[in-house]
This record gives sequence, structure tokens and C-alpha cells, in this order.
Amino acid sequence: MFFSQGVDLSSPNTINVPRVLNLTRPVESLSIALSFRVVTSAAIVALSPEAPQSLLQLIQVQGIHRKFGALTPIMLSGPTAFAWPRLFQSIGNDLLIDGTRAPDPGRPFVSPFPAAAGSHDVFIAYNIPVTPLMGIGQSIKRQAPFYFWHPQDWSDSIQIQLNFGDKSAFGDTTGSTFTFTSFGSATGLPQVQIHANYGLLGQLQNVVSQQSGVVIRNEQMFSNFTASAQNQRITTLQKQITTGLVLKTGTLQTVAQTAGVRSFASLSDLQFDVTQVVVDNKPVRNNQSNLVTKDFYGRALNTVHPQGYLLQTFVDGQNALLSYRGDGLPAGSTFELISNVQTSGAAQRQTLTQEMIFGGPFPALRP
Repeated sequence: MFFSQGVDLSSPNTINVPRVLNLTRPVESLSIALSFRVVTSAAIVALSPEAPQSLLQLIQVQGIHRKFGALTPIMLSGPTAFAWPRLFQSIGNDLLIDGTRAPDPGRPFVSPFPAAAGSHDVFIAYNIPVTPLMGIGQSIKRQAPFYFWHPQDWSDSIQIQLNFGDKSAFGDTTGSTFTFTSFGSATGLPQVQIHANYGLLGQLQNVVSQQSGVVIRNEQMFSNFTASAQNQRITTLQKQITTGLVLKTGTLQTVAQTAGVRSFASLSDLQFDVTQVVVDNKPVRNNQSNLVTKDFYGRALNTVHPQGYLLQTFVDGQNALLSYRGDGLPAGSTFELISNVQTSGAAQRQTLTQEMIFGGPFPALRP
């Protein structure tokens, strides 16, 4: 355990971890645990499908890399970070409510939190891998060390910030008061812990560090796709080595939301269709149906992709070297995400995470 602190969830709260991450050994992943008791005085009007994991609004990790300078390798909302592992394997992160593990997010995506008034002890685990996720297999385990956070790359520079919401992160809580206390108790504060999971590489340390890379996951939100339209540019993608993209679509909760707190009122697989990565007006992969693409990747990775989450990955062959070499695109070319917007609504929102790799054991591109 690297850090532990009480957090007041009665109002939005930001924790800046007061010391840099301990890199005495290479870091394979971070685990963030949030535990608390919550007492609700009345039924919740409308639960967010991603409650209570939406209490952790933002996870941000920054540092200075010896090769690439100042980087933000992780900038993800708590709900997206919670659902991310489920996209690549059958079991995701843990959510325990009164000692019972909630089902992993699926279709439909429904909150397991009881809407009726009551008292509940909640434990949420958010695992943040710093390596590409590609499924489960021995080849992946052999590749992963190239993307660990190595001491010689980051030195003493990695800083972590966590942003928390309040009761409105649960959805529309009109008329219900929420009392947050420590897990298993009627007093005290909820607790957040950050654990660093290390990898022991032995004699492989020097070999791996010479070709080390950094995985970047930065989530961005869009609010301008609220009306149906064909062949819309969602965003211009960064010309970097790209393992894949995760597009999240739904409607934002607009009732009884505290300023600065964001939760989805619903998630939808039907908001967008024919979503494609396009280079100079040519699809990199020909997707004519988001539902079929979602089914394909679910089969390829032996999992069920949650409602509202569309994965488009280049590493379904479980090899990071299959990543799309966006770093080789010439100047002046376009690298975009294009889609049809199928539905309309002022509250429609989307988020996109382009997972990129800087460096790593990739062969040099021919001129």
C-alpha cells in the first residue's frame, strides 16, 4: 500500500497525493480501493448505471519521463477505469455491496446499488494497468514488462490526483439525504487506498529497460453530437502508435447534479453506428455495424462488452506489435474517427480514449 487517507464524500473533493509514487521496483499496475458505508434516507429517483463507481470522478497520473518529457499516462474517469478490464477479459474489477460481489458490467448496464432507502457497506476496486490490455495469455505476460513504469525512466516524478463526487454521482437523488461514514461503522470517514503492484524482472531488467515504452490513456468528453447526422468527424486522432480506441456513448444526468459532478443517466449501443478509424478518407478497418463489431471483439477476447462501450482494437491478436503505426503517417494526412450519429437528444454525451504507446520495442519504420 502506497497511500491511504479518509475522504469526505458529502461534497466534491480532490486528493493530491502528497508524495511521489515509490518506484523502487518497476510498477505493473495501480490498484485504487474506495470503501465506505452509505445511509440513504429515501429511495433514489434515478440511479446512474455506473453508480457507485462514479463516486471517483477522475484518476489523473502525471510524471516526467527521461525520453518523452512531461506526460499524463492516465487520465480516466472512475467508471471508465472500472469497466476497462471487462473489455479484454471475462472478469473485471470488484464491487462489493454488503459483502456480495456485484455482477461485472454487461448488457444491459444496470447499477447493482439498491435504489430503496437503507444502509450499505460498499467496497470498490479500480485496477489501473500501465501496460496494454490484450486479453489473457502467456505472450501478453512476456510483452508487458516493456511497458512497466521503470525507476530509471521516471525517477521521483510520478504524481497522482483523485477527484471525488458527492451523492449526485449516484444519479438523480432528489429528496434523499446521503450519510457517508467509514466502512462497517456509523462514524468516521470513507477511506481511499492506493496500492502499487510491482513486477520483479531479475536479469531481464536491463534488457527490458533499453526498449521501454509508455502506454497513454487520456479520456476526453464530447458534447456537440446531440442530433442525428451521417459521416460525422468525432475527433482528429493523434498520430502515435495506437493499440485501439474506446468510445463510450450515453446521456448525461442533468437533474440534481452538483456543480462539477458528472454521471451518465443511461448508456447506449444505438447512439452511434458505422464508427470507423479513417486515414485520408479510407477506413483502417471496415466496420459497417457497431453491434457486429462489438460482438466480434467480445468473441475474440472471450468477454461481454458493457452497454455503451465500443472497443476498436488493433491488438486482438494479443501482440502489442500489431498496434496501428500512426507514428508513420506522413505530414498532411488525416487520422480521424468517423461515425453516424443515429439518435438525437440535448443530453447526449460521448467520451473517447485513444490508447497510445510512446517508445517500446517497435521496429523502425522504413522511410
